[in-house]
Amino acid sequence: MPTKEQVFNSLDEVRRKFEDPGVKEKFKGFKRDIQFKFPDLNAEYVLSISEDATATLKEGSVEKPSVVVETDSATFLGIRNRTISAMQAYTSGRLKVKGVMPDLLKLQKLL
Repeated sequence: MPTKEQVFNSLDEVRRKFEDPGVKEKFKGFKRDIQFKFPDLNAEYVLSISEDATATLKEGSVEKPSVVVETDSATFLGIRNRTISAMQAYTSGRLKVKGVMPDLLKLQKLL
């Protein structure tokens, strides 16, 4: 089973994508909080994207996230490593996502 550190490091790789000028431009004005829940690790993380497309990552939760992603740590890392299809994980129920479709489509590019 993956560790909290491995999951956090993978999420931090997503956060670091916002340091790329091209990504910053695409996400300018896209202020959202994305809540990640990993029940198998009893862990939650929040990726916050600000108006200027900078991003922060912290352990914990927010009251009203824009998007909620819930999965087990192995499925998440498999999606990130491209050994598991996100669509297959979603249709099999191993990946649960809540949010409005335009946000989900935009954020999909980051994983």
